[in-house]
Amino acid sequence: MKKPDTDAARFPPSAPQPIASAPPESADPYVQRILEAARQLFTESGLEAVSMYSIAKRAGIGQGSLYRRFTDKGEICSALLKGSADQFLSGLEQQVAASAGEAPALAQLQSSIEQIADFIEQYAELLNMIKAEFTGKKQLTQFEHPFFQRLGVMMTELLQRAAAGGELIDIDPAFAATALISVLSPDLYLYEQKRHHASKLDISRGIVTLFVTGLAKR
Repeated sequence: MKKPDTDAARFPPSAPQPIASAPPESADPYVQRILEAARQLFTESGLEAVSMYSIAKRAGIGQGSLYRRFTDKGEICSALLKGSADQFLSGLEQQVAASAGEAPALAQLQSSIEQIADFIEQYAELLNMIKAEFTGKKQLTQFEHPFFQRLGVMMTELLQRAAAGGELIDIDPAFAATALISVLSPDLYLYEQKRHHASKLDISRGIVTLFVTGLAKR
């Protein structure tokens, strides 16, 4: 699978990151204006600095029109990321399905973790905003967001295959998958990057050590 392009190497960590996702098509022209305005503002100023008011102003619409379509920035970020996320998840799901019976499950799990780390590196700020808004205002966990649900299904399938093939230590595959999803988190990635200056390779190696090497039956 081709890895997503990233502009991260061209920007210092403190600089606003470009929002690469093109706004998805919508029958509502206001939605398209809102998403394009948000994409521009996020790229110019960074996610945290942009308010719903500034998005409405840039889009040339009233705040009532904005809030009738999106209740918060998290929903706007979800809409901006939808196309890229769907393409990434569909490709990963196809790989997982194609690997059944063809390769060791833990080897496919490692490949999947590395690809997820690539995706999180490119879209960490957007994903973190989605997670923060989703868990804060709706009183739900990240595991209930569709993006993380689809990842959870794939990780559970791979760990169940590993258990059936005698590759896995004595652990519940569903629990291990949930624990893995909690680590495949944009806030963990950003914390490790900013606090410990960890690279994407450092982070993915750490996750692989815990959830592939650490769970492999010896």
